[in-house]
Amino acid sequence: MTTSDLLLDAARLEGPPADAKTADLPPAAPPQRLRSLRLPVWAPAVIPALLMLIIGRIGIRRPALGWDENATWLVSRRTVAQIVDQAGHFDGVISPYYLFMHFWTAVFGDSEFWLRAPSLICVAAGVGLVGELGRRLLGPGVGLLGGLMLDLVPQLSRYAQDARAYGFAFLFGTLATLLLYRALQRPTWARWCAYAIVVMLLGFAHILALLILIGHAYAVISRSWPADRATIRRWFLATATAIGPVLPLIYLGLTQRGDQLDWIEDMSLRQVAAAPGDMFGSAAAGLLLIGLALTVRRPRKRVLRELAVLAVAPPTALIAVSFVTDSLWVPRYVLVVLPAICLCAAAAMRAVPMRAAMALLLLTGVAVPAQSAVRGPTSHMGPDFRKIAQAITRNQQPGDVIVYGATGTWSLRAGIDYQLRGGPKPLDVLLLTPAAQVGQLNAVQCPDPVACLGTPRRIWFFRYERPGKPLPDAGPLTDAGLLKDTLTRDYHQAGAWQATKADLILFER
Repeated sequence: MTTSDLLLDAARLEGPPADAKTADLPPAAPPQRLRSLRLPVWAPAVIPALLMLIIGRIGIRRPALGWDENATWLVSRRTVAQIVDQAGHFDGVISPYYLFMHFWTAVFGDSEFWLRAPSLICVAAGVGLVGELGRRLLGPGVGLLGGLMLDLVPQLSRYAQDARAYGFAFLFGTLATLLLYRALQRPTWARWCAYAIVVMLLGFAHILALLILIGHAYAVISRSWPADRATIRRWFLATATAIGPVLPLIYLGLTQRGDQLDWIEDMSLRQVAAAPGDMFGSAAAGLLLIGLALTVRRPRKRVLRELAVLAVAPPTALIAVSFVTDSLWVPRYVLVVLPAICLCAAAAMRAVPMRAAMALLLLTGVAVPAQSAVRGPTSHMGPDFRKIAQAITRNQQPGDVIVYGATGTWSLRAGIDYQLRGGPKPLDVLLLTPAAQVGQLNAVQCPDPVACLGTPRRIWFFRYERPGKPLPDAGPLTDAGLLKDTLTRDYHQAGAWQATKADLILFER
């Protein structure tokens, strides 16, 4: 049986196309030198998905939880009512993910592995769906190769090991694209309803991932206008129905934008130039895959144009908006475009086994350094909380207290609370009202820190590091706020530890 036969059989299983213009038919001619290659119909999806599970599992516990992951742990421990309350004040767009993690951790626990496991599962499933999408649109060989290329992308490994919602956005974005093509092939209401449900889930995962709808709109209009306006109306109705439940999150995102995204630097031409490398987690890997995608020449030019729009439109729109308003450009927000680029790059190899093998070897070689880097102890941003917690555990004594630097207090506190959960830890003397009770990530601290501190014998002071101030000389205690005079007058430095991005100083009276 030839590759063309396999594709024709798959098309027959789907039923007859509704229209010759919208039908998702196989290529007019099978790729040269692939006629003897027989792939089971499940191979393009299952092989890349299993490989992604293996790759993503490697070193998943190695990085310490970063800033955002500490927020996931912190909020997931709250009640449903407290999570909903926080949504009205902060991180409203992420509240569906927090609710999911609340129930997930209740069942599986809050170890680093189980906090990150949902992302690993989602990314692996998403890669499998990319292989299936490629099989349906461009043939089994292209689907398999595109999925294998995605397995090697460092950025996917990074967010397959991250306790945030980006893996969910990647999965739902890919599934929505696959369901779109199924609906275009045979536009029944059942298929459009399935598409609408997944688009809604995509919006719940990350509202900016909805930019993928630009590419979907192009595919629908280019295939249906002007002969089949009914399909366009059905797509519009399905999309509008899907976005309706997401509108409250979009509103929260707009009203909370100043507090939530004020850390994003202003858009610049330098960021535009770095975008390909930042999107893939490796400049070399990104340029290689984009370069291959630009060389693609295949009989199915319409499909390739649709994939090109799907790949280019979301990051272009996000970058353009970031130039005219407060920046929204964060490369991980557009993970949903990576499948389209990889499928175009795979199609450029014309599914010739030798070319495909050479491309995979080259991609592996250029991606290895970044793959190693994304598994470093502080690769998830934030200090090396694990090293700091170990220092406290080894040296703490009864009666010790801990205070935090003024910068990033919530993340410092959450990082220590996570690492020392279930065991003894210094008393957090400045904590007045827990963050959960005020619907924020930041807790309410004592308004008179000197009075609340009292006269403990030993104080642990944890702060973000001061560049250029080597330890053990801790440097000026500008991050100590109102406690600076007390610490310098009544205490002496009894110990100091430095971890990536953080200083821990022990003061003794």
